[in-house]
Amino acid sequence: MYKNQLKISKRTKQRKEKIPKAKISKVKNLLKSNFSIASYQRPYKWTVKNVNDLIDDIITFQEKSAYRIGTIIIYRDKENKLKEIVDGQQRYLTLLLIYKALKENVLSNPLLNFDVPSLDNLKFDNAISILNLKANYAHIQSRVTDFDDSLIRFFLEKCEFVQVKITDLGEAFQFFDSQNSRGKALFPHNLLKAFHLREMSHLEGSEKIKIIEHWDTTDPHFLKDAFANYFFKIRNWSTGKSASYFSKDEIAVFKGVNLSKENLHPYAHLTAFSAKYVDLKKQTSNDLNDSQKHFPHQLDAFTINGEWFFDFVKHKSKMVQAIKDFINTYFNLDDQDSKVFKIINTLKNYSKEYRTGDKYCRNLFEVTLLYYIDKFGEEQLEKVMPLIFFWAYRPRIKLTAVRLESVDNHATHPNSLIRLIRESLNVSQILIYRVKPLTKKGGNSEELAELYTEYQHLKTNV
Repeated sequence: MYKNQLKISKRTKQRKEKIPKAKISKVKNLLKSNFSIASYQRPYKWTVKNVNDLIDDIITFQEKSAYRIGTIIIYRDKENKLKEIVDGQQRYLTLLLIYKALKENVLSNPLLNFDVPSLDNLKFDNAISILNLKANYAHIQSRVTDFDDSLIRFFLEKCEFVQVKITDLGEAFQFFDSQNSRGKALFPHNLLKAFHLREMSHLEGSEKIKIIEHWDTTDPHFLKDAFANYFFKIRNWSTGKSASYFSKDEIAVFKGVNLSKENLHPYAHLTAFSAKYVDLKKQTSNDLNDSQKHFPHQLDAFTINGEWFFDFVKHKSKMVQAIKDFINTYFNLDDQDSKVFKIINTLKNYSKEYRTGDKYCRNLFEVTLLYYIDKFGEEQLEKVMPLIFFWAYRPRIKLTAVRLESVDNHATHPNSLIRLIRESLNVSQILIYRVKPLTKKGGNSEELAELYTEYQHLKTNV
């Protein structure tokens, strides 16, 4: 028994010895270190968008006591002659570019009087790396004016990395693999939750718990679906941008304005006044209905950071659920002769809804319907809903195979219905839209084609 305990104790000790050493390193100290980037590393693939997001985050969090940028894993040989970056080169190189641009353009700041490794000495042979480095540096130079003395100090002395030092190259790769491949990956909406929680640092813990209660009690798979297949698609499709995949690289679309900050841009003033008005109503009235208790968010408007973001998710996710399930909140299902009833009944009993292409079209229909109701309510829904239905299902009725790209192209077309909804100020502007007629039907769906034929009056030239 004691021998077994001794063996366990030795194994535990060995495991502890293998745990890599980690420390918090300021950006300034990180930049002063002379690291190399091994030839086996992947190319530098950060784009202008990635760089822009990083700079925006630095600006956003400049009032915090510190901002943790990420983790960097360093391999050092036992003779301390070699220091290579195993993981974190994308951010490291970007930080070097930012410092280089600041030093060249802000000559009067003494904080910038230290040497950093030369990019020329890092010897980039990959054409992708060279192209991205040049493009990103040019963009960073255009944003140097965003950095005043206070922000430069925050960037160098308050922005931090978790620096992990490993002396065995095999362990370095193993640790890199465990950091990037194991465990449960954070979905984009989880990252947004963390971001907006940080934006509520001025609130007490009990207040934060109350604000995020709906989020925490909602099925995480539903939240993932709501963001990826509804909120994100409306944001992008309504402006003509692709919305095929919602990844962590796209979360900036849900980062907006913190109304608690001073010196808001003029465009945010009206929103700030509205938020104060809603807050005042909550505090002074006990007779508010549900629609009066929250900010009148719009799905295509910019995000209000912090507690208003969670308010947005709470109420818009309820709309998503109502439309997915065809709840009577928006639809009168008592009149079986109505066009709305016929469309909903067709979709509820549709025998080929299992097909991938049909699922894509169903999602486009729901997204467009959600967007319309969010903007115009149920006004003229009896006339508008057939229009939305046939526009969304047109690829299915026309094409033998409907792919994700087909629906994405349909939604982002300059003459798409979803873009018209964004541009319209009244329903009459939408009702003049006509679904482009079909010259052939290849979707192998008699149920949809029959319903399409019934409303032939919609099939006039656009």
